[in-house]
Amino acid sequence: MMWLLGVLVLPFLAAAFYAPARKLCWWLPPQKGLTVFMYHHVAITAPTDGQYFFTVTPQQFESHLEVLKKLGKTPIGLTDLKSTAVKNPVMLTFDDGHQDNYTTLFPLLKKHHIKAVIFLITEKIGTPGFITWQQAREMQASGWVEFGSHTATHQRLRKISDAEIIRELAQSRTTIQKELGFVPDAFCYPFGAGAFDKRVRTLVLQAGFVYDFSTKKGVNPWPLNPHKPIKRAFPRGGESALDFTLQVTRGRSRF
Repeated sequence: MMWLLGVLVLPFLAAAFYAPARKLCWWLPPQKGLTVFMYHHVAITAPTDGQYFFTVTPQQFESHLEVLKKLGKTPIGLTDLKSTAVKNPVMLTFDDGHQDNYTTLFPLLKKHHIKAVIFLITEKIGTPGFITWQQAREMQASGWVEFGSHTATHQRLRKISDAEIIRELAQSRTTIQKELGFVPDAFCYPFGAGAFDKRVRTLVLQAGFVYDFSTKKGVNPWPLNPHKPIKRAFPRGGESALDFTLQVTRGRSRF
């Protein structure tokens, strides 16, 4: 009997863990709460491009919006975090402020009446490959885009001194206030896993930021726990609709 069980089960396990689906988190139970997505680019790029996994095509992004619609999810902005009235919320965030956020993403947000959040590297804005402040003001005025800070120059905060961190945070906040007319209360840590520690987070909160967005994967409680960094799911270029559904419901499509 045991050999028969092995014949039936082993191929399934092999497919689950050694085939292309080996990293899928289909076995995790769905989670309720706020899923925040971390994007960078909406564009078309080759699989050999270094930004491929950070880039979703326009068609892929629209398929994501369709999944959210089918699941009854409501994309929210930063101002909505203060309210608990929204049911089944999700948030679409974009790091850095790349030019395609204006040329490609912005028209899609207007077309589908969807909110998004862009975290700006303030010293990069207006340089080649990034949006301009005038474009940021246009997006802000539309009501479909809100902005947060992604530091002034995108430093690895754990690698620099307290004084340098404070300068990165203060400069970013001052620039956004000057250019967009408000003091940001949302901050996104640069770089991936290990982007912050207790020292860095303490300085971020002391700088006046209320919401800090991490690259740690998962679904956040709703209403938010104000004492925890916000987790984000990471939709990658080339992923399937199943991958994105797992991102929505599990906060990740891979371990």
